[in-house]
Amino acid sequence: MVGSESPSGSVEVTLRGWRHAVEVYTGRIPEENPAPGESVSGYAIAGLETDYEATELPNLLPNSILIANQWEFERPLRMGEILQASYRLVDVNERFGGRFGYSIDFRAEVVYRDASGEVVARSGRTMTQYDPAEAKSRDAAE
Repeated sequence: MVGSESPSGSVEVTLRGWRHAVEVYTGRIPEENPAPGESVSGYAIAGLETDYEATELPNLLPNSILIANQWEFERPLRMGEILQASYRLVDVNERFGGRFGYSIDFRAEVVYRDASGEVVARSGRTMTQYDPAEAKSRDAAE
């Protein structure tokens, strides 16, 4: 699965998605709405992530947790813009010991391209799957 890219899907920078993302990440309600075509804050990418169905990761261990998100922008997103999203699994790593015990880290990326095919933004996510039976207690770690 590593390196293979899923078929593209269309996503749109919507007012609803942008407003929700701003509220979640900043704790404030935006006072004004951006006009169609106007540049919006990068938080809009979080609204896009809910619109795209990424490839499911294999369930190798019983629990999972999101350990990192990373956004990169080549240019600002624009209100009403329709982008093509493609998903790929970038890397898989095993970890031994530590707080989660044996775990597997999955690093995935969604790339967003505009109508001309130019990359506009990337959204990276690292998920850890782990077995709590293998985890070390905090007392034992100290």
